[in-house]
Amino acid sequence: MEFNLPSTGTYRVNMQINGIPLDECSFAGINDKIQPFFEESVSKDPDVTGLLVFLRDSRGEITGNRILYGLSDYSEQNEIFVQVRDLDNIPVFPLPDRLPAGRYTVVSQVMGAKNILQRTEKHFYYLGNTFFAYDGINIHLPGVTKNLQPVPRGMVVMLEAKMDFDDHLDPYIIWYNGRRKISEGSFSDGAGNLLWKAPDQSGFFNLRAEIFPVREAEDLTGYQKEISLLVSSRTADVHLVTEDISQLANWYIFEGNLNDSKSMSSAGNFAANIDRALKPAFNNSPKWLPANGTYGLATGFENIFALPGVTVSGNRADTWQALFRFMPLNDGGILSVSFRHSPNISMTLSKEGQNLVLTLASPSRIVSQICSLPSGDSFVTAGISFSVLPGLLSAKINVIGSVFESGELAVLPLTLESNIGDEFQILLGFMPENISSDNEADYRDRYSFNVLWDEFALFNTPPAGIISAIAFAAQLPAAGQPE
Repeated sequence: MEFNLPSTGTYRVNMQINGIPLDECSFAGINDKIQPFFEESVSKDPDVTGLLVFLRDSRGEITGNRILYGLSDYSEQNEIFVQVRDLDNIPVFPLPDRLPAGRYTVVSQVMGAKNILQRTEKHFYYLGNTFFAYDGINIHLPGVTKNLQPVPRGMVVMLEAKMDFDDHLDPYIIWYNGRRKISEGSFSDGAGNLLWKAPDQSGFFNLRAEIFPVREAEDLTGYQKEISLLVSSRTADVHLVTEDISQLANWYIFEGNLNDSKSMSSAGNFAANIDRALKPAFNNSPKWLPANGTYGLATGFENIFALPGVTVSGNRADTWQALFRFMPLNDGGILSVSFRHSPNISMTLSKEGQNLVLTLASPSRIVSQICSLPSGDSFVTAGISFSVLPGLLSAKINVIGSVFESGELAVLPLTLESNIGDEFQILLGFMPENISSDNEADYRDRYSFNVLWDEFALFNTPPAGIISAIAFAAQLPAAGQPE
């Protein structure tokens, strides 16, 4: 047939999947229904006698049946006629049985009595029985908050495109701020999570994630969800400590970066304070993961980050406090302390079952302290105080809320005779010793990420100051104060 366009203009033919136009989502599954429709009524147009619909595959070949929807039967030999009362109510177009997954084009031809009045092509991707679901966007704020609140200006939040899909898929995600594209990539590369820094102005900001179950999505429209965030000038106190503590040496709040928050707040110039940032111990890149409304830095086997080295005096007692909030994801090493000129001396913290185990080790002796973890899958606040004395290393651990009596840490410290050098360094993550090549792959699979860090603070302070800091973190009264 020849084309003969109407004098009144083109006909607007579209397709919808479960009531959603292909222009808004171009993916269909095995249980989805595709339905042709005219965007403007043609029931009173005498030139239009029917609508012919068929599929072409990615090679341009027709697959399945050619369906003619019409008021009277004038179908050709290779067409199936479906009679309709009017063309404003066209039935569902049946997809072929056992249609392979892939890209297709649905072709619709507006038919006249003797001519094709118009041809329209719409592209979509058929998923078949592949499972894919996009539930929406979750927001995760740094620090621990009980309720969703306005985002303070300048805060870095994590947005998570919540999806569930078959293992063989690797969805492609595009993030938008309004109409502006701000990030894109594959799920396997971490693109399902977006670190977004709130602007300096207050107000509502709309962010959107468009998800394509497959990368081959040119000319297609993905599944889309949007979230509206309120940015406010009001600040929120969600951290264990503040930068104005004079004894605070290093403070990391993991707002999507490895910066030392104390040096950043005092100087405001990361380039001048780069030496205070956490450094990857291997060629590992930072991995940020969401959990329970917040997010943090994930560490584990070979995913290790080092704090700057700390100088200690060799002839007097130096007492340090590490105060941190973390979520154990699996058993294994959490952190370790190495001593520059005493490589055979170590301090490690690990998780074994429902216990935290603090271990001091030398070539001649190993001592450990066990502290039970709170029940439940949540963030834990803990503190390690340790002292470097001439010829002696002393350390003790406390999990906030489990042991706190009479204003003192109830556990006795571990002690280890040792001659410590002039510097120590804290490592977040672990590299177990004596792993055979046969077990290395298993370790990497099971323990790549076994801890999620929300905050880590290191400060040099006498015992009374340690007690006060822990009491503040636990929101308990400090020593000598009434309840």
